[in-house]
Amino acid sequence: MDGNGRNIYYSARYAAGLTQARWAEVLGVSESAVRKYESGEILPEDDIVLSMADLSGLQILGTWHLRRKSYVAAQVLPEVRRLPLAQAVVQLLAAIRDFDEKHHEDALLRIASDGHVDPEEEQRFKQIVRDLHPLIQAAMQIDYAEK
Repeated sequence: MDGNGRNIYYSARYAAGLTQARWAEVLGVSESAVRKYESGEILPEDDIVLSMADLSGLQILGTWHLRRKSYVAAQVLPEVRRLPLAQAVVQLLAAIRDFDEKHHEDALLRIASDGHVDPEEEQRFKQIVRDLHPLIQAAMQIDYAEK
């Protein structure tokens, strides 16, 4: 589902403003395939998703698709929503502030200064990396924001 609770492939077609028949035609697939993508019965091939993203202008579709297609991608890629630009910027600035308030910047500089993570630095380093995840997610949401 997209950020509005719709099937992501439907969202791409809706953003493009096309009927299922026309969408199928421009993608070079059958109308039946489009219905199956939108019902969640099957996943489109990656090249079809790239075409959907290009045609719809919905670049976030690639991330959404990868998270649904691959267990590994779902574990590695943050869940990214398509937000209005102002909201995405506020979320990024809040994430930066939260990270800064934990004094991670100074700790990360100390840990990295010798080029490796010492055993006694390992726990703090892992916490810093975990606390970077909201920053990464917020940065991606700016890239995919509704402009």
